Amino acid sequence: MTEIIENEGAETIGFTPSWWTFVLLGIIAVIFGIFCVAMPAYVTLFLGYFIGAFVVVWGIMTIAQAFQPHEGGTGRSVALIILGILAIIVGLMVFTNILSAWFTITYLVAFWAMLTGITNLFQAFTGKDSTWYKILLVIAGIIAIILAFYVLLYPLTVLAFIYVLGIFLIAWGVVVVITGLMTQK
Repeated sequence: MTEIIENEGAETIGFTPSWWTFVLLGIIAVIFGIFCVAMPAYVTLFLGYFIGAFVVVWGIMTIAQAFQPHEGGTGRSVALIILGILAIIVGLMVFTNILSAWFTITYLVAFWAMLTGITNLFQAFTGKDSTWYKILLVIAGIIAIILAFYVLLYPLTVLAFIYVLGIFLIAWGVVVVITGLMTQK
């Protein structure tokens, strides 16, 4: 739901997600968190191979994009082809060496957690919702930022990382579900 908020004659557009999106996101996070804690080895392999497949598909799409008509000229097409080939090579390397995939995944998760935490804090301090909603967003943001710093400090402890990710997802998911239920109108 997008709302126009008037502030001393100036118009700004504020975005407050629907309550059910929080609940759904929280439930998915809790379920995946339980999988992480209950079956860390399977989650490790799944995420590694998923990322590898994703990078290969992205590389193929990037190469295909190089042959589409565009205004970048030959230089842009060559750059896209090189980028696509590199992505395919990296993606295939993931299938041969899952440890290299995990090195990449841990930093991607750290980046995602940091952005999630910053976004939650931003929403808490700029939103016009209830105080409890803002407090829960601050808690969720702090949990995400703590995860980001943990992953940056200990990037290659894969099983420990999966357990920590699982615990984080369960805690964060519960907070997000509560946030959604409290904002239901």
